[in-house]
Amino acid sequence: MHIVVAGESELAIRITEALQHSHDVVLVTTDPSSAARIDTLDVHVIEGTPSSLTVLREAQAEKADFFIAASTSDERNIVGCIAADQLGAKRRICVLNASADPALDLLDDFSLASSVDINAVIRPAENLINEVLRIVKVPGALDVRTFMGGKIGLLKALVEEGSEMAKTALGDLKVPSGVRLVLVQRGDSYFVPRDEHVLHPDDRVMLVGQRRRLVRFARQSCRSPFHQKEKRRAMICGGGSVGLGVARGLREAGWWVKIIEHSEARCSFLAEQLDCLVLKGDGSDIDLLREEHVETTSALIAVTNNDEKNLLISLIAKQLGVERIITRADRLVNERVFDKVGIDVVLSARGAAVRSIVSDIVNADREHVAELEHGVVSVLDIELPMSFRPTSLKLMSPPTVASIGAVVRQKKPVYPKDDTELRPGDHVLVVGLTQDEDATRAFFMASPATASSGAA
Repeated sequence: MHIVVAGESELAIRITEALQHSHDVVLVTTDPSSAARIDTLDVHVIEGTPSSLTVLREAQAEKADFFIAASTSDERNIVGCIAADQLGAKRRICVLNASADPALDLLDDFSLASSVDINAVIRPAENLINEVLRIVKVPGALDVRTFMGGKIGLLKALVEEGSEMAKTALGDLKVPSGVRLVLVQRGDSYFVPRDEHVLHPDDRVMLVGQRRRLVRFARQSCRSPFHQKEKRRAMICGGGSVGLGVARGLREAGWWVKIIEHSEARCSFLAEQLDCLVLKGDGSDIDLLREEHVETTSALIAVTNNDEKNLLISLIAKQLGVERIITRADRLVNERVFDKVGIDVVLSARGAAVRSIVSDIVNADREHVAELEHGVVSVLDIELPMSFRPTSLKLMSPPTVASIGAVVRQKKPVYPKDDTELRPGDHVLVVGLTQDEDATRAFFMASPATASSGAA
């Protein structure tokens, strides 16, 4: 597809990086020298403003399957989408940096989109709020994704000391129907789990299947007996738009919430908006965290607008024994560094926006449906060709680190077992390493006669 990305922001660069290998991408930017990473992109770069029809014609916006306005200016993004619409771009995605907080009575996304004919409005902060809530609400989850409108779920969980999964061979585990173990992370490496494997404490396992069964199985098998009962207590450090949104969502779900914010004026605002305890203070103050018994919470959520502050809060909370820590890190390099030092869940507003935009484009190009682990792991939706001979799953063993999590047959999900027969026209949901993506795709598109024996 031909895609035009407009913007000088870090977000625009990350969107371009995510799409450049699978699509014909043009980047329109007001200052090509402002971001050093532009030189590393394999795309055509045009200098100019997205509101200029001349610039958009040079970018061939009239042929664009998608026009994505992702500059730092909301006004420029809206005008750019209007201009792209006039030229004939098929779909227009507009990034808005301002939060659509109902308390501030801002124009809702649907009204805005319909009034200027924008197909999708992306608000990075709100995408981050939704990701945090989706993960925090599932006991022990490190990541939660859904596919097919929620019919298929993916859950990443930590294997805890004393859990059933940490002492039982996988072949002897009572894995319920509708659940498949697809990938294990041990340190920096990943492997496909086999029946003979016994997982180690601190391994991280990815499961695919029916959402309720995933949650129940992960709680029973991955968590220690001490953690099996969810306390539904959270402490949030940072009372900005993200902290407010997360607190509101957790309170609506019945959680006990405490929020720490350093600004007295913001504390007053939060107290008016939220039915929870609001404290004026610094989330990195270890004495304050001790006084508030942070160790009794099931989740600490560090979402200030400062990456270094969030890291410090998270490391202190980890030292004090908090069960699960969710941290905001908006710079890409920090996302990876935070993960390396052992923070449980690292999310960013920019990363959430990129995932949302790529997901929107994937709806038109179903093969690449999600990226996990900051791009290290991919989820592919591969349609088996009509030349594919019916073959049982246990005979399909990709030569890569990849595993089938689910099958979509005639628009209905099938949660396969080893004896499940794959058929021509099936869509297989494959979870594997991004670096092996081409080889994984080639394997499933080839004749099964070339497959080696073993479990996929």
